[in-house]
Amino acid sequence: MQQILTQGVVTRAIDYGENDKIVTIITPEHGRLSGLLRGVKKVTAKMKFASQPFCFAQFKLIGRGDLLTVANATEIENFFDITQDYRATVAGSAILEIADSVSLLQEPDKLLFSGLLHALKTLAVTETDPDVVLMRFALGVFKITGYAMNLKTCKNCGKALSSDMVRFDADTGEFCCIHCSPTRYIPISGRTLEIMQNLTKLQFAELENIVINDTEAHEFHQIIRTNFAIRFGKDLKSIAV
Repeated sequence: MQQILTQGVVTRAIDYGENDKIVTIITPEHGRLSGLLRGVKKVTAKMKFASQPFCFAQFKLIGRGDLLTVANATEIENFFDITQDYRATVAGSAILEIADSVSLLQEPDKLLFSGLLHALKTLAVTETDPDVVLMRFALGVFKITGYAMNLKTCKNCGKALSSDMVRFDADTGEFCCIHCSPTRYIPISGRTLEIMQNLTKLQFAELENIVINDTEAHEFHQIIRTNFAIRFGKDLKSIAV
């Protein structure tokens, strides 16, 4: 019988039977784990906190195969305050969905876990714009999975991208200049490109002073959702565009 003791963040929870739930947990040493929480929907359940997305806890899981049983959970920190703000909820949900989608079953990924934890902490305890946090997390995920975005040169001609002459290729998920304009593209403002270039150089703790407007936030969503679908073949339901 397998026994795992690990820290983890709950990214998903689904009902299972009358009183149980199955949670998806992202961990540093074991990647994505699925855990069965027995009786957790009962009013007196002690581990009810562990059945909610945004929970960060120490988990003990036992069993065989892909679905383990959560034998115990001790809360380390919760990020439930994220759900008190609509924009933070949307960004946080997208961050959980991205992490859940790219993590591998029982395969270690300390970089992904570290990025996830820093992103959620930034959303929960700072005044940083939620969409800035989301974009910073997404850029990090693209990089560690081998799909780092080229934000400097046109994908076709190789010339430096100009902030006033840039487009986002909707078929390849890459940037190009207006002279090499693709058949299907998303117009991107120069400031959006500049912000993304800056984000690649900054840690989560350094994001609080970055201010974006609604247009730039919308462009962030378009870029993330389009590029994610191209790279991973999955539609991010948390991000509406």
